[in-house]
Amino acid sequence: MYTKNAAKIILIVIVTITIVHFINTARNVGFTTTIATFTADNSDQRDLTNLLRRESPDVFNHLPAQFLSEYKSFCWREEEDSKLLCLPSVYLAGMPKCGSTDLYRKLVWHPDLVQPTAGKENHYWARKRLGKPSNHLSKGTTDPTQFSAFLNKLGPEKMEGNTNLMLLDGTQSMLWDLRGWETRYSGQNQPPYTNADLLNELTPEAKILVITRDPVQRLYSDYLYFNIGNDPNVTAYGFEAAVTKEMNRFHKCLETQDLKTCCYDSQNDPKLRLNLGIYICFIRDWKKVFGGNILVVSLEDYSLYPFPTISRIFSFLGVSQPTSQQLEDFLQNSIKENSRRKSAVKEGDMLPQTKKALQDFYGPYNRDLSRYLEDTRFLYNYQ
Repeated sequence: MYTKNAAKIILIVIVTITIVHFINTARNVGFTTTIATFTADNSDQRDLTNLLRRESPDVFNHLPAQFLSEYKSFCWREEEDSKLLCLPSVYLAGMPKCGSTDLYRKLVWHPDLVQPTAGKENHYWARKRLGKPSNHLSKGTTDPTQFSAFLNKLGPEKMEGNTNLMLLDGTQSMLWDLRGWETRYSGQNQPPYTNADLLNELTPEAKILVITRDPVQRLYSDYLYFNIGNDPNVTAYGFEAAVTKEMNRFHKCLETQDLKTCCYDSQNDPKLRLNLGIYICFIRDWKKVFGGNILVVSLEDYSLYPFPTISRIFSFLGVSQPTSQQLEDFLQNSIKENSRRKSAVKEGDMLPQTKKALQDFYGPYNRDLSRYLEDTRFLYNYQ
């Protein structure tokens, strides 16, 4: 009897040990898988951080381990002389000719939103950090701008003791400008990072505002604004020819590359920036890293409903709301900024067939953006 009981006990112990070993093995397999995935993600992040540090050591050597918590902008003090330095906590990005200049002027009317000393746009992160490639607006290249010089142009003296102030950077090219990446990272099919990744590495809690516009109207306005007076072919007929050529080139790019590569392609025609109207391409990159800290509004909404649009932005930024009367008085007395030039108005509208071709081109991308943002206002209702 004793022998039989002992055998049973031994059997129970063996089974128990086997079950425990099996459970632990299963747990370890699952744990190892989780760690492997996590390590891979961390490895990608480390690679990005290392790349950015190699490219811009002056930027990362300047930044503190921690920003001053009492300031609403990202501020710190230099160790040598306790000088206050700050980075913006709000960025108004977007595309050219989408009303960003006018919206910016309205936003800095708020006492807690302040313009950097250098003005609305500095283009440091998009162009000056690594130097500016040649384009039709500025012939030749430029050398990189030192980070310390950029910091001084932001106006740190404005921030001293004013902890509630939020520096507002209005550089719209932040959203899209990576020109020159093919040369910097030869052999890669896509840029290794976007300006969103860069900014998130530096100030991950920044607030991002994006303003868009019907991409068809944006393109024509952009074409006239930057080219009229410089080229006798800048007419509605010249626009049609340029659109046909650039759409063919873009479709050819898509035959061998994915959408992201074609959107950021440095060879896109700088005189007819067709790619900039494919908003989903760029907004998706920004929302992926900034999540709920990005707000997208449209020029159409802003033009038709300025009061609720600006109130919505103030709420998003967490600044105080002016009274309805205060905001109404300001909007009625303010001047519309950067409106269409007289020479562009004289040129008239684009040709109907050009408009239809562009609506067909942008329509699918508008639908993608509308689904992504869950907002039908970005469909632009092409008929």
